[in-house]
Amino acid sequence: MAEWTHRQRTLAPDLAMRGANKLLELGAWPDWMVGQPAMIAPGVERPESGMILEVHRLLRGAPLVEQWRVLEVREGTSPAFAEVVLELEGQLRGERPAGRAFHGLHLRLTVLAEEGGGVEAAVKWAPKGLYRLLGRRLRSDVGNLAERWVTDLEAACSA
Repeated sequence: MAEWTHRQRTLAPDLAMRGANKLLELGAWPDWMVGQPAMIAPGVERPESGMILEVHRLLRGAPLVEQWRVLEVREGTSPAFAEVVLELEGQLRGERPAGRAFHGLHLRLTVLAEEGGGVEAAVKWAPKGLYRLLGRRLRSDVGNLAERWVTDLEAACSA
C-alpha cells in the first residue's frame, strides 16, 4: 500500500518561474537548500534520468547522506513548469546505513508558474516489513521530508 504525502505553497507566477529554472540547474541547488548542504553530482548542469545525486545534510547534529536516483525530468512552457522525480537509493548516517523502513520512496518536486500555481513536494512511500507497525511515526517522518523539500523549493523561488 503506497501513499502520497503532499506539501505545497502558492506563489506568484514570476517567483515560481525563477524557482522552476533553479530546480533544473544542479549547480544552484546548494544555494537554495535549507541548512546549506553540500551536494555531489556528476559533472552535468541539469538533472538527467538515471543519474545519482548525493545530498549531504546535518540531522540532529549527525551527518546524513541521502542518495537519490533521478527517475524523470519534465519541463514545459504552456503552462511553464518544471518537475523532477527522485527515488531514494539509500541513506548513511555517519557511516552506517539508515532509513531502511521504506520501500520505493519517491519524491516529486514540482514548480508551476501560473496564476494559482507555486511549489509542491510529494512523497510516495510504503513501509517495509515490520516497520508497518510504526505507520504513524513513519507518516510523520515522511511529512517532515515533504515539508523540508517544499520549504527548500520556496527558498529557490525567493533567492
